[in-house]
Amino acid sequence: MSANIQIIRYQECESSLWKNGGGSTKQLLISPKDADLTNFDYRISIATISSDGPFSPFPGIDRQLCILEGAGVKLKMMSDDLAEPNQLILRPNEPAFCFSGETQIESKLLDKQIIDFNVMTKRGKYRAYIERLELNGSLNPESSETSHIDDAHQTPNVHNNELQQWLLCLEPLNLVYQGQIIQLKRYDMVQCLRGQNLKAQPSEMQRLEEVETSDATSSDAELPILKHTHIENPSLLYHKQCQVLRIVIECTKKF
Repeated sequence: MSANIQIIRYQECESSLWKNGGGSTKQLLISPKDADLTNFDYRISIATISSDGPFSPFPGIDRQLCILEGAGVKLKMMSDDLAEPNQLILRPNEPAFCFSGETQIESKLLDKQIIDFNVMTKRGKYRAYIERLELNGSLNPESSETSHIDDAHQTPNVHNNELQQWLLCLEPLNLVYQGQIIQLKRYDMVQCLRGQNLKAQPSEMQRLEEVETSDATSSDAELPILKHTHIENPSLLYHKQCQVLRIVIECTKKF
């Protein structure tokens, strides 16, 4: 197996301002690579929201939302069946809120600004799970339980050849992989492949040399492949729990 590992650097993702001026979004991942907001199969993004307002509609899309920073947000969900809208308050460190892209939602910030994490999947073709993990030493990407998704969003037939797993760093950390250290910053995302043997630790526990990034610049290029500092004995490094979000994207339609 190659000693390279696939990383998405949050700071290197382009930030797009909203037309209404209420926030901005950094897109971390989209499939297909040339898709836009009208025709994607799945999409992962982080948004900075600084004003109240309605959610954009995404017909045919299932959505999941986590608050990463800020006091939180109050959501009002409109429905023709209810005289009064349902209300929900989302705060950091809570499980992902799962809802359909057709749902009419008004949001009101509890304070000045929030940063949220969004995963969107095309209904009937893909589904996603998000769970919060505390990593302490070794990580087996196949060993963790997945978070709950509403029964309405469940699809019984999953084609695991299309399964992807990613970790979103909620704090700076180091991954030890095949005798190498990979330094990750907050909101960097790393792909977990089956059979990988990863170890995690807070980055402040070890002084690291700068990582070397690939020089691929083409829009058709693969996600960045990074090479990293080699260490002789990773077992000597001090391990402490590290906060991450684990994202699983599964194909539910056979092509």
